[in-house]
Amino acid sequence: MLTLKKQVAAAVACVAAGILIPWGADQVWAEQGSAPQVNRDEILATQLKDETGGSAEAGRPLYDERCAACHRFGGIGKDVGPDLTTITSRFKKKDVIESVLWPSRVISDQYQAEMFELTDGKIVSGLIVRETAAAVLVRTAEAPEKPVAVPKAQIANRAPATASLMPEGLFDTLNQKQIADLLAFVMAPPPDK
Repeated sequence: MLTLKKQVAAAVACVAAGILIPWGADQVWAEQGSAPQVNRDEILATQLKDETGGSAEAGRPLYDERCAACHRFGGIGKDVGPDLTTITSRFKKKDVIESVLWPSRVISDQYQAEMFELTDGKIVSGLIVRETAAAVLVRTAEAPEKPVAVPKAQIANRAPATASLMPEGLFDTLNQKQIADLLAFVMAPPPDK
């Protein structure tokens, strides 16, 4: 059995050699309080090479933790980002992986966020729910269930956001098995609840 110190040394050596964190090493990083940068191109290549796939059953808790707050999939999740219920009929596995690894690379017009710079210097960014003569109601990534009313009199500048509301790095703390499990879940028939 390797000691924690030896496990950390092995994981550091893997990272220094450009190898992704080995399965289970994510726990070592969690215990140490830090993790190395991941190579997203390597994640993509590994997931596309893996013909066996993951376990949809093991992917469900990962979906609940990382995706359900914004994405509907069958009978679960919220309606902030795109509905994933019919994802397999619209996209290939590669497209799905790339959209998670690089969420701002392609943003659908339906989900193009707006950025508002307010007169007090604050920034509000999100999807427009409704706009009146007096205010703009904005659904933010931070609190999608509670849209923010932005009074038009307080808007100094307004422009389309250049970044997706979907945060970068959703796969960064997962090992390759966990990523395969999450992908297996979203590529499987959607659950009722």
